[in-house]
Amino acid sequence: MEAKKVYKTYRYKNDLSWTAALKGTMAAAGHPAVGIGSPPEFKGSAEVWCPEELLIGAVNACLMLTFLSYAHHRHLEVGGYESHTEGTLENTDGKYRITRIAVRPVVSLRAEKDIPLAEEIMKSAKEGCFVSNSVTSTVDLAPQFTIAPSDSSTPEP
Repeated sequence: MEAKKVYKTYRYKNDLSWTAALKGTMAAAGHPAVGIGSPPEFKGSAEVWCPEELLIGAVNACLMLTFLSYAHHRHLEVGGYESHTEGTLENTDGKYRITRIAVRPVVSLRAEKDIPLAEEIMKSAKEGCFVSNSVTSTVDLAPQFTIAPSDSSTPEP
């Protein structure tokens, strides 16, 4: 009989405190506090992060970090990574929800021959991203790959 694989379980914590009107502060041990609140369209303020921005930002960040981790393990040299993300909040069945998250990374590579490997890694990153696997929104990933000038330096993973 084959042994069942045992997976680790991780827990993440943060604390929230209301400060005024539709604003608060989110904090976690060892991290700087973040001002949060309702977005302007829901009578909030543009000066703080709203939950909708944090949600799409979490998907965006997780996809980047997963891609970079996989690229490192596959020995793909990445010269740069920038990404724009947009979430669509809609009322469906009488409830507001983020229905779609469009992620548009631009990945700079060292050589054109690396594009097929980068595309494969990006596909694997989408499948392996913990955060996008946790949301019911459609995650639309449309990467672009460019070739970095030969004198670029690569940030450490």
